[in-house]
Amino acid sequence: MGEVEMVIDSVRQSQVNLQWVVILKEKLAERYLSIYIGSSQADTIKRELTDVKPSVPIANDPISKDIKTIGSRISSVKIDNFKDNKFSAKLVLAVSGKSHKVDYPVAKALAIAVRAEVPVFADEAILNKAGISVPA
Repeated sequence: MGEVEMVIDSVRQSQVNLQWVVILKEKLAERYLSIYIGSSQADTIKRELTDVKPSVPIANDPISKDIKTIGSRISSVKIDNFKDNKFSAKLVLAVSGKSHKVDYPVAKALAIAVRAEVPVFADEAILNKAGISVPA
């Protein structure tokens, strides 16, 4: 099974439980993944998607600190597992011409993907298991 590129469709608050959720859409089709995230990641993603820059300087932004701490170039984010109704993710890092995958909390990984402007991928198996298809 392969990887499928996803785009962030929206970030919204669930009407059922008032938690924040990011909706990922398959880039070339009509399948979606809903992933619950924290309010700080929701704020970061919404801010980046609307081009409203933070009032906090970038150097003090927690997501930027995470990127700087990693000390390499982030090439993508991969949603790689769905177990017990929880997603997990990996940051795909380019270090000295080699690719390395690092486990990372999915909500933070998505926020970093938006901030770093890198693609998000999901395993086909995850889309088959947890994705929602919406006919056009």
